[in-house]
Amino acid sequence: MSKILSEEERRHMLEKLESKIVATRFMTLKYISSSINTDKVDFGKMDIEIPEFTKTLVRIIEMLAEKDPEEMVKREAGVCIENLKKKLNPTLRHDVPTCISCGERLVVSYKFCTKCGVELKGQKWLSTYKPCEKCQNPVDPVWTNCANCGNVLIKKVEVSKICQFCKKTIDPNWIMCPFCGSKLKLGIPGT
Repeated sequence: MSKILSEEERRHMLEKLESKIVATRFMTLKYISSSINTDKVDFGKMDIEIPEFTKTLVRIIEMLAEKDPEEMVKREAGVCIENLKKKLNPTLRHDVPTCISCGERLVVSYKFCTKCGVELKGQKWLSTYKPCEKCQNPVDPVWTNCANCGNVLIKKVEVSKICQFCKKTIDPNWIMCPFCGSKLKLGIPGT
């Protein structure tokens, strides 16, 4: 059964991740990964109830994955952060922009930071997102519609089909083949 870490456990975890001792950092990352894999700790619930802790935890582990002088710690931190992001709030499941002023997680379509109020217009992460063809506001690659104007970003492409009987190209919406008269879709009355 998953548990929520106590305030003391959370404090110790963060302290150990910032320890000068390589083995302490490495084993703490191993513990976090193991807790995720066995559902020992409910990081998702903690992200909802104690977001400042999970934000700090993610920031420290990402820093270890990028800048730790020990390669084995870097590697373990990389594995750990990917596992952790899968358990946290869905906004962390892909790269999420953060305010350069305060570090708050943001949605691509925001114009101002929800925490410090700074205007996001000039922040460098914006250039990594494609603009909407219609309104020119940045859009997240996983969106099907622009959050600002509603423009359809991912257009469905109808693929033509081949009749399995006469092998001629047919429209995917047809129920009967006009070339050989074969029934193409199930659910036709009388079938």
